[in-house]
Amino acid sequence: MLGISLFGKEMNRILRNPKLLIPIIGILFIPIMYSGMLIGAFWDPYGKLDRMPVAVVNADAGAEFKGAPLTVGRDLVKELQANKTFNWAFVDEAKAERGLKNGDYYYVIEIPSEFSSQATTLLDKEPHPAAIRYLTNDSENYLASKIGSSAIAKLQTDISQQVTKAYAKAVFGSIGEAADGFAQASAGAGKLEDGAKSAEQGAAQLRDNVAKLASGTQQLAGGVEALDSGADRLQAGTAAVSDGTAKLADGLGKLEAAGGQLGGGAKQAAAAGAELAAGLASAKQGSADLAGAAAKLSAALDAYAAAQPDAAQDSALQGLIGAARAVSAGAAELSGGSAQLAAGGAQLQQGQDALLQGIDALHAQLAAADKNGTELAAGAKSAAAGAAKLADGAAAAGRGVAQLADGTGKLADGSAALATGAAQLASGSTELSGKLGDAASQSAGVTGTDALYDMFANPVHVEEQKLTDVPNYGTGFAPYALSLGLFVGALLSTMVVPMRETGTKPRSGWSWFVSKALLFAGVGVVQALIADAILLYGIGMHANHLGAFVGFSILTSVTFMMIIQFLVTLLDQPGRFVSVMLLILQLTGSAGTYPAELVPAWLQRIGDWLPMTYSIRAFREILTGNELRDTGASAAFLAVVAVLFAALTFVVFHLMHRKERGQAPSAELSV
Repeated sequence: MLGISLFGKEMNRILRNPKLLIPIIGILFIPIMYSGMLIGAFWDPYGKLDRMPVAVVNADAGAEFKGAPLTVGRDLVKELQANKTFNWAFVDEAKAERGLKNGDYYYVIEIPSEFSSQATTLLDKEPHPAAIRYLTNDSENYLASKIGSSAIAKLQTDISQQVTKAYAKAVFGSIGEAADGFAQASAGAGKLEDGAKSAEQGAAQLRDNVAKLASGTQQLAGGVEALDSGADRLQAGTAAVSDGTAKLADGLGKLEAAGGQLGGGAKQAAAAGAELAAGLASAKQGSADLAGAAAKLSAALDAYAAAQPDAAQDSALQGLIGAARAVSAGAAELSGGSAQLAAGGAQLQQGQDALLQGIDALHAQLAAADKNGTELAAGAKSAAAGAAKLADGAAAAGRGVAQLADGTGKLADGSAALATGAAQLASGSTELSGKLGDAASQSAGVTGTDALYDMFANPVHVEEQKLTDVPNYGTGFAPYALSLGLFVGALLSTMVVPMRETGTKPRSGWSWFVSKALLFAGVGVVQALIADAILLYGIGMHANHLGAFVGFSILTSVTFMMIIQFLVTLLDQPGRFVSVMLLILQLTGSAGTYPAELVPAWLQRIGDWLPMTYSIRAFREILTGNELRDTGASAAFLAVVAVLFAALTFVVFHLMHRKERGQAPSAELSV
């Protein structure tokens, strides 16, 4: 065939040219150098943790729990000394922190001074969990800190089991004491039963008496309601009395003042009466003298008339005699009236004296009445205030009695419930006494053992059941590293293997394509075989399905070769750039390191079309799977991709050949 003949000539040219042969031989080892070094370096990192220096600082002062010493920190140090998980360095705090900063230690474990004392607070009302201080320096090595976090988590579990075991010993040691306590409690429950029966009888009496109290309270409420109404009326009456006595006191004051004025007038009248009596006495004497003189005058005139007969006839004399007689008679009457008037004046004076004495007595009585009226008004005012307070108190008493009535009703209900509860208490105490007796007999037979303490400290064990087993980190990382190495090997091959040049010009695009395809496919097959051989027999990786592993490695390498051959043949140097971009997409979107669900959604969709996604998936199933359920589908996808890009490469060579023939048709050479 024309293509095979051209391929043979090209291989002969390469073998005769050391400048081509040596780089191509070197290219054959690129996949194993890339993937093998990655897999070998990370083959079993968790199996070499004993080389990692870790500082331990124990500042625990210890504690006492249930009468026994508890030294969790010291016990932990002893366990770490016997445990070779890490390269432990037991140092002080200053050296540990200095070493962490300088990179001498990857992390530091500090056991604080209160570690054991905090561990004893589990049964306290407010427990304080024991804490271990874990110091890392992520800037030195982030993965180392993550590995340390996993180890510390396991260490935390171990310490928790130790502390719980100490608690278990203390708890089971207390069970014997609890058995004695149950026996004593059973005896006490018997006494409680007797007391409960007495309480039941007392509760029944209380219920009956409280019912009576509730009835009496209702009657008291009615009486207080009447008292409230009477207090209101008393308040109104005393208020009226207070107003009246105030007015009476005011009137008595005015009357006392008028009595004083009356006494003064009576004194003046008594003085005038005395003067009148004296004048009337003088008038009486004058009228008596006048009557005597008038009588003498009348007698003298009569004697004169008798002595003088002539004169008796004188009308003037007769008139004078008659007037003298009339004066004498009037003077006599006047003297009698004056005597009566003088007697009346004397009586008037006596009456005025008596009146003056009576007015003085009246004034004294009015003064006393005024004083008593003032005191009466003050007392009436106080009575009115007291009546108001009485009304308020009666109203408050009414409200209080209403509340009392409500409370006694509730008390009656509560006492009835108390009686029922007392009956239940009596019944329950009987049952309690029996149960405590049973508990005492049962707990007396409980004894602690080391096996029981271990069970108490670690009651749950995780039994891991694996559908497939990945023995180490390197085996789990191999599908990703091998796929990556084969792709990088294919990409670097384009820098050594001639992409377009041949020793002689091809007669057709087909022969040109076959020559280059066989060359690149051959390089890919050899790269895959070398990588497989070193992984299986050099590093010691195990494949559950050895034949499938070798065959799929060859298919993957050839597929990558076909993809990159097409890109570089079509675009030359930019084709390599596109290949690098494709590699970057596959590094992140093929789920080689983290699950596909953890990458962005758009990258997940792209990953479904990337060939490395299927090569990694198939390699995982081939290396560690029990069955090859999805390997056939992945192989079919890669085969389709390889054929597709091979066909596209043929189209490129065909177009290139037609272009060259169009430029120099006479230059065709037979092959």
